[in-house]
Amino acid sequence: MSTNNTTEPSMTDEIIEWATEELWAFKVEVAVLVILGGAFYEGSRYLGYWPTGVILGGLIGSILTFSQTRHAVGRLFRWSSWSRRFNKALDSQDSVIAKKRPTLIQVERFNCGVRLTLSLASGTSLEEFEKLASYLAVHFGAREVRMDRAKTNASIVVCAIYMQDPFEGKEFTWTSAKGVRQPTSAWDPIPIGIDRDGNEVKLSLIERNLLIGGEPGSGKSVALNVVIANLAQCSDVAVHLFDAKSVELEAWTQIAAGFVGPNIDDAIAQLRRLRSMMEDRYRFLGQQRARKLHRKHRLNLIVVVIDELPFYVANPDRSKAREFGDILGDLIARGRAAGIIFVVAAQKPSADTLPSAIRDLINLRLAFRCSTKEASDTILGGGWASAGFSAATIGINNRGVGWLLGESGQPELIRVYLIDDVTIAQIVEENSSRFRDKEGEDQWN
Repeated sequence: MSTNNTTEPSMTDEIIEWATEELWAFKVEVAVLVILGGAFYEGSRYLGYWPTGVILGGLIGSILTFSQTRHAVGRLFRWSSWSRRFNKALDSQDSVIAKKRPTLIQVERFNCGVRLTLSLASGTSLEEFEKLASYLAVHFGAREVRMDRAKTNASIVVCAIYMQDPFEGKEFTWTSAKGVRQPTSAWDPIPIGIDRDGNEVKLSLIERNLLIGGEPGSGKSVALNVVIANLAQCSDVAVHLFDAKSVELEAWTQIAAGFVGPNIDDAIAQLRRLRSMMEDRYRFLGQQRARKLHRKHRLNLIVVVIDELPFYVANPDRSKAREFGDILGDLIARGRAAGIIFVVAAQKPSADTLPSAIRDLINLRLAFRCSTKEASDTILGGGWASAGFSAATIGINNRGVGWLLGESGQPELIRVYLIDDVTIAQIVEENSSRFRDKEGEDQWN
């Protein structure tokens, strides 16, 4: 006869286990209540109920009066609340992350949600954690949950919970339009917009070229105008404009070193001049025993802005379109070290309208709304849409919102600053005299 020594947990044991788990989940709140209750009990023994209540009330009031202590208390309770919510979300999950749970380090609020900083447990990875993003979004009732590894530590993950669309129904005015604008340097990063967390996005154009794409009305012209507006205030840059429609960039002609409209012959002639400047610069750098242009050389950076690039490279006159494309490809390939930067815009820069040999030389990409994932990939590069970075998912009313593929190596969603015609006219008026003073100078220096 055998006996079974296994005993089922009694209801009392289950209740105790449940109560222990719940009390531990509310450990911060329980600790605060215990401290306040203990202080009130001890104080009332010697001072009485009313004096003790007044003293404790005054102490709590003083803590909440000062912003530093108030924010510290708020962070503590916010951490406790989100720690419970996060652990509850993992309770029903059968995964490595649920068994080896991350430790919540910090909770921060931002303009449209909450950012959780977590430390991953040994034996887990960010890839496993990312699989829970959709589930966490549903659990929290969020619009989206995004996870990124900290730059300095692979075990630290930042989990951003977006409770609402950060851009929908919002417009961000170009910050330089506020207050007095002073000329800056084109060697410094230029502010172009706001990211999903409400942080300003700056873009360095030095030794880089920028491709902007998207369907009509998605924000390409707005982005071009923001770039030019920043450069218009710089004293060390020469801006050359190519405008196939003649109206998008015409407002900037007074601060431009050159302007070309919808004329393929003029466009080719201007590119030839730019190539001549490039050769002059390389001769100068050879004399200086330098491999590339530096700020110390005190030469103007040359920024070439081309709107509707396919008009020129896919011109009906095939021979002229080929010549334009050949010179453009040479300038983009060799011009970076000579301080020649290209910012080009196209609705759909496919192989039919923009040769891949040119497109592949451009390392900065900005994709506004596209009708298909394939169109998005022609701007950002193949494979990004399938990885979740598709401009086809941008709302049709979110003009100026796009995926920026920049220095981080991964696209980030941004909204470019809005700049109106009145502000453009004001910038041109304030800076045109400085550019007129340079008209007699040789454009390469």
